[in-house]
Amino acid sequence: MSATRILPVGVRNAGDLATICAGEGAKSDPLWERATKAKRQWARDRLTELGTFAWVAYNGADPIGMIQCHPDRDPMGVGVAVIDCIWVPKKSRWGRGIGSKLLAEVETTMQRQHRWFEGKPADGIAAMAFHGEAEGQQSAESFYLHHGFVRVGGDPDLMFKPFQPDIVWTPTPRAVVTPTSLPDDQARVTVLLGPLSCPFQYRILSQTGTYVGEKLGMTVTEVDAVSDPEGYLAHGGLSGILVGGRQLRYDLLQHEKLDKELSGL
Repeated sequence: MSATRILPVGVRNAGDLATICAGEGAKSDPLWERATKAKRQWARDRLTELGTFAWVAYNGADPIGMIQCHPDRDPMGVGVAVIDCIWVPKKSRWGRGIGSKLLAEVETTMQRQHRWFEGKPADGIAAMAFHGEAEGQQSAESFYLHHGFVRVGGDPDLMFKPFQPDIVWTPTPRAVVTPTSLPDDQARVTVLLGPLSCPFQYRILSQTGTYVGEKLGMTVTEVDAVSDPEGYLAHGGLSGILVGGRQLRYDLLQHEKLDKELSGL
């Protein structure tokens, strides 16, 4: 077996970052194909904005894992690299240290002088320890705790690892921004599919829109940022689902809450 190599994502291998996120049978699923295409566009946009923001693990020429992140700076000027996602898709490769190697690559990179932090090293690294691991898969919480992260900011899922003992990071509150509702949205379900960092999220949005349309007996219109950039930007350039012009809070991953929300419309 070839040794695992970790390479930064650039224009040439941005497609690997996109395809590694797709599920089994993705090549024969048009929705996965669209989701992967949207991820490739997102990756290209991200490269233009941030430079290197992601790394892919390879076994030979095969992509087998990925990690992606973005910069954050708190009100006190503490600069942190925030991990958006770390993912090793195949069960046969779990427990082989691939995730640890990806994390180590980011930590090493961020402890050097870096363009994200005005040519200085980052002060630390953070991540959201999302739940939902598959059977036999190490939980994100366990993974990050094992690598020296601690909980921070009063959020049970938010983890932080300072690069120096005296570093204190105050997470930047997330602004709540909603898509723009247009007159045509008032009598339909509008699914806004932007270039997303996660093909799975793209797929869930599309499937949720179809479900909502069938549940409420409404027409469903998808506005895809790749095929209809003007329509997507007219809605504020944000992803989500509008029902009669009102944004939904839940999707099919929270099926019961979604049904309850729909019953109140």
